[in-house]
Amino acid sequence: MNLTDLEAFVSVLDHGSIVGASTALHLTPSAVSRRIQNLEDALGVPLLDRQMRPLQPTRAGSETYSFANPVLSSVRNLKTAVMLNGETSGDLRFGMSRALGDMTLVAPIRCVRSEFPKVRLQLFIQWSGALLEQLVGGALDAAVINLPEEKAPPSSLTSELIATEAIVVVAGKSTKLSQLSTLEEISSHSWLLNPQACGMRQILETAFRQRGLTLSCAVESEGYDLKFTLIADGVGLGLVMQQLHRTSSLRKNLKIVKVKDFAPKMNVWLLHSKHLGRLTPAVQCLRDSVQKSLKAKNVEKSDKPASA
Repeated sequence: MNLTDLEAFVSVLDHGSIVGASTALHLTPSAVSRRIQNLEDALGVPLLDRQMRPLQPTRAGSETYSFANPVLSSVRNLKTAVMLNGETSGDLRFGMSRALGDMTLVAPIRCVRSEFPKVRLQLFIQWSGALLEQLVGGALDAAVINLPEEKAPPSSLTSELIATEAIVVVAGKSTKLSQLSTLEEISSHSWLLNPQACGMRQILETAFRQRGLTLSCAVESEGYDLKFTLIADGVGLGLVMQQLHRTSSLRKNLKIVKVKDFAPKMNVWLLHSKHLGRLTPAVQCLRDSVQKSLKAKNVEKSDKPASA
């Protein structure tokens, strides 16, 4: 077994195909295939299910992948320590929950570019469920995700709670609703929902199910600008982080609906691999900047109750 074979195997799973891995590694697809075969021969077991698309690991392949990532990370750290005197550098694969908004990343990117110019950022903005899977699988180094208050991150990752954010129901300014409603009272309205991987949607679905209510989805979409525009047009209600409502350019056309029996919160976590090595200072820079950005949004002028 050698490191180049291990690196090829990890790259295939990270990119979902041999062609993707060959592009990333600057090799031909046949060369990547040979390295995978060499590793399988050395271990005596098949590591990939070649009938699946994208390629999926076998049980032995999943175990190999989980062990391979820290091994390769340690080797990269060793090279950096020797060649660059331990200077923070290299590729940092960082994810941000889409629920927090793309613009939350602006200040963190500036921070890393300024403080650690030799770090190359690879950014992924997705829903928390998808980011968590990639973190556990080793496809990401670190991510900021949101989880319901009662849910804890996996113990296999290093975790740090950096904020707790209120979730609010948002309606168009002209939507007729009581100033203080119940979930049952607003259940007759349609909703603009995030995809299933969004934790906020799961919270809403659970709340409706527990009360025996029917949740009607008018539109499922990912972009908040589109969602806020449709809500303002009266298409339906939405569920968002309060800080996103505060900073939206469409805020004047929206109102927060106070729901006395539904006031959930989400914890915002920084999660990362336990084997960050030389990238630790850069991840700490991202953490501090995201935390500062969230705090800045939360100390802005409070939302005033809107008239129904």
